[in-house]
Amino acid sequence: MTNSNEAPLQGRRLWVTRPAAQAAALSGALSAQGAEVLQLPLLDIAPPADVAPLTVALQQLASFELAIFISPSALDAVFAQLTAPWPATLPVAVVGPGSAKRAAELGVEQIICPPQQFDSEGLLAMPELQNLASKRIVIFRGQGGRDLLPSALTAAGAQLSLISCYQRLPPAWNASELLTQLTRGCDGLIISSSEAAQHLFHIGGELAQHRLQSVQYFAPHPRIVATLQALGAQQILLTDAGDAGITRSICQHFDRPHL
Repeated sequence: MTNSNEAPLQGRRLWVTRPAAQAAALSGALSAQGAEVLQLPLLDIAPPADVAPLTVALQQLASFELAIFISPSALDAVFAQLTAPWPATLPVAVVGPGSAKRAAELGVEQIICPPQQFDSEGLLAMPELQNLASKRIVIFRGQGGRDLLPSALTAAGAQLSLISCYQRLPPAWNASELLTQLTRGCDGLIISSSEAAQHLFHIGGELAQHRLQSVQYFAPHPRIVATLQALGAQQILLTDAGDAGITRSICQHFDRPHL
């Protein structure tokens, strides 16, 4: 058990692998609990290869009845291009608490977010996403991504605009730095997307793979857990969602006796 006089994560070295622009809040929450935090982004966020569709969509915002943002990165990318405040009458739908928090910080007044299941399936179950026939909806996301949400909305009769507002690139660092940081210590590695998990094991190559498979992982969604398992990770904890939920789950993990 952790000494009651110590912060729950005192002496723990935890890696936060979110894109750099999204890492600060979680890193701060973990640091406040005593952790030594290493920010090691597994995805770099860059402008889309073709910015023209995004420009056109932003010019037509008033014509949409609902805007869906797939991630905090999508919110940041879109709001960085806005030349006027977000339309007060245009509701924003997001898939998780991190995006909901970011939307509120950006001044959005009408935010739709699933109360429990933080993914496309959870969002599609919301009352506001029923009876969508003929409604004009725009989805802002990174290039690529799951097709479940756009396919379901199209099947429901929505007039859908699918806009790539950023692209995800592999991180700039390499296997040598990964091995160096593993040697310095890793008590837990927080993975926020399946794509990030794949980049991690690809960067490490065969030399680091065995070590990566024995690291403790923390992931906020079952889909990420499944990806890590497929990559050979042996110790994975499914955490609660959002910065507070991830931090709470990690604190509880390290506060238990491990046999």
